[in-house]
Amino acid sequence: MTTSKKMFLMLVLCSIILTSFSKNRELNQKQNFAFEQPNQLYTYREYVISYGYYAVEIMKEFKIPASVILAQAMLETSFGKSKLSQKSNNHFGIKCDNTWHGSSVQHSDDEQQECFRAYPTVKASFQDYGKFISSRPWYFHLFKLETNNYRKWAVGLHEAGYATDPQYSNKIIDLIERYQLYQLDEM
Repeated sequence: MTTSKKMFLMLVLCSIILTSFSKNRELNQKQNFAFEQPNQLYTYREYVISYGYYAVEIMKEFKIPASVILAQAMLETSFGKSKLSQKSNNHFGIKCDNTWHGSSVQHSDDEQQECFRAYPTVKASFQDYGKFISSRPWYFHLFKLETNNYRKWAVGLHEAGYATDPQYSNKIIDLIERYQLYQLDEM
């Protein structure tokens, strides 16, 4: 990616952050909610700036919406604060299976001390996510969808068994819409 394209992407990411920050502040004030703690907003901003670029790269390579990629990573890691992401750079909660020959860590999730993939970098986690989704037959039908159809992608990932949380697709869609991550799909 050229320097001018990287600069453009950074401007879009900053625009997403500023716009959603203003909208959330207005929404909170209108609904008489307490304003979010600064640490939570800082974590969101830093997460989008740090990893939004990876999501766009994976979208371009694997044809998965960047908005869905980034929202899943945000949800799976609690904006990078989860123990799993901090100790293993695993930003998608991908467990070990018989095809995994890389590093791993033990982490309690659905069951006690399950095997999860571990990565040397966060970028490697994003790359493996793209390979994982694009190589599993139960996700193949999603690649018939456009990359700007984040709603159907989120629902399809959940229906194909990506996560056990019955509200998973709703949570992904909420993050995409709240933080206007759908703008990344147009990159």
